Amino acid sequence: MSFKNTLFLFLFLLISYAFIEYFDYHPKIKIGIVSDAKYCGEREVAWRIKIAAENLGWKVFLDEKEGRKLKKQKKLNWIICLLPNNRQTYKHCPTYQTIFHPFNYLNAERKLEPFYEKYDGYLLTINEAETLEKEFQAKNKPFFSSAFYPTLQYINYKKLPLNDLMTMVPVWGNRLKDEKFKKIYNMLSRSGFTKFYGIHKNEDIIENGYIGKIPFDGTSVIEILQKHGIVLIFHSEIHNKEEIPSSRIFEAAAASTVIISDQNEFVKKHFKDAVFYVDTSLPAEEVYAQIEHHMETIRQNPEAALDKAKKAHHIFAEYFSMDAQLLNIHAMHRQVKKHKKPQFLTFFKKE
Repeated sequence: MSFKNTLFLFLFLLISYAFIEYFDYHPKIKIGIVSDAKYCGEREVAWRIKIAAENLGWKVFLDEKEGRKLKKQKKLNWIICLLPNNRQTYKHCPTYQTIFHPFNYLNAERKLEPFYEKYDGYLLTINEAETLEKEFQAKNKPFFSSAFYPTLQYINYKKLPLNDLMTMVPVWGNRLKDEKFKKIYNMLSRSGFTKFYGIHKNEDIIENGYIGKIPFDGTSVIEILQKHGIVLIFHSEIHNKEEIPSSRIFEAAAASTVIISDQNEFVKKHFKDAVFYVDTSLPAEEVYAQIEHHMETIRQNPEAALDKAKKAHHIFAEYFSMDAQLLNIHAMHRQVKKHKKPQFLTFFKKE
């Protein structure tokens, strides 16, 4: 090879390397997801990540055996860990830990448990980004994080028939144990307009209307929501105290359903008047009366109710789709790789 050709090849390789480094170009992004079958909610989120990532053209390795199989995948860009207290570690690529809620992850002083300091970045539903960043700075450690909610892949808007009210049978927290909520669910089960889904029928509080389980596959929940058209969402006391959302609001909005929700601060802030609200601080009979009143309103003016559903879907699509979240994680990942100044990433408008 002549000197001229050698020089040309060297310059070509140099420019190609610079392009790859500057633009963080990847022929195909490859990610791993750590999940486990016994964590039902996390398993559902894992499938939603997989679907959304594949929609983006990425390659996904979903490990539902607590991430043990991912050790064999040596060419991953990064790994998302959805599980608490996971003992697997990966030296071949960065690992990002989801923190959907404070328990398991934060101590009584609202500081990160030492076990979780091993991660390269954090995907936060909780409102602790600034506090955690200061905590890491005090220890002279870099802190990378991105907003991350248990949402799902983008789904096209669909004008739905408003057949009946769908909600989930509670399985934990105050919705299961509080006598007031037991009474509310019981009245709903006798209403004639409510259908229930969930892991267990819970005959102690549900007399009628239980349909069955929903498969954890990232798509079945949408089909069921769209079948009924109207959704009732009760957040747990932890969600409401922390002002964080459950996955239900995103499922309902993505499915284009009409939404009736408790007064969760996150829902009120971001979905505003796209949702019908009930005040769950009131006695059970009054909570039920509010739900019944909303159902009558929806029946009497379905087009106005559908306008709310369309608005809620627009909010989901613009700010909260899993596709958008994954692109945010990719932006955070570039910071991790290049050790740039840490920055908390969000994808909804700040007021």
